[in-house]
Amino acid sequence: MTRSAGRLVNRGLLAAGLLFGSPLFAPQLLAFPHHARSGDLSVYSEVPIDRAALDAVARRSAALVAASPLARSSEPRRVFLTSGGWRWRWLAVRFPYSFAVSRPFTEPLIFNRSSIARDWVHAGGTTVRSLSGTIAHETCHGMIRREFGLSADWTKPMWLREGYCDFVADESALDQARADEMRRTDPGHRSLAYYDGRRRVAAELARNGGDVRALFAAY
Repeated sequence: MTRSAGRLVNRGLLAAGLLFGSPLFAPQLLAFPHHARSGDLSVYSEVPIDRAALDAVARRSAALVAASPLARSSEPRRVFLTSGGWRWRWLAVRFPYSFAVSRPFTEPLIFNRSSIARDWVHAGGTTVRSLSGTIAHETCHGMIRREFGLSADWTKPMWLREGYCDFVADESALDQARADEMRRTDPGHRSLAYYDGRRRVAAELARNGGDVRALFAAY
């Protein structure tokens, strides 16, 4: 291959990489047809947006986030709601069976099959979480990165990161009965780390007087 041909190939690969990767940090490039704002949320959706329902979801998620000492007076986020189709598969990348994902730097929040009107999001099967609580959970990941650095995504243990975000969301994907059953049938399931993490976070915050920063500094 000649040098000029090699440069063309490299440029082509770079262009392809930018084309594929850009929507990961700017999902609006995938042309979500519906958009609305409510409170701190700028919401992009594949389906029409019920404004009254969106206001209720935004109020609840904001109240959950505001209860965390890591929160600022305003936590603006761009929220991308999918129907679980090609947009979700493109944006989720390594986490296709998650409820939602958030990304560092620009902090977009991307959701799997979701409904504003019903205030739910699910990842397939029968497991459902509230959309408002999941927005709070994903917003909390951004607050953790801001407070403790981007490296917190891999230096802090999963039980702490996910457990605290579920603590802020005030919910888990599992209840006690389902967690007990999963421990018997699939003890390595990721959902157990979230469920057990939330319980451990709650216990440790109860012991240390609710000091979130001290909790994260200890691990």
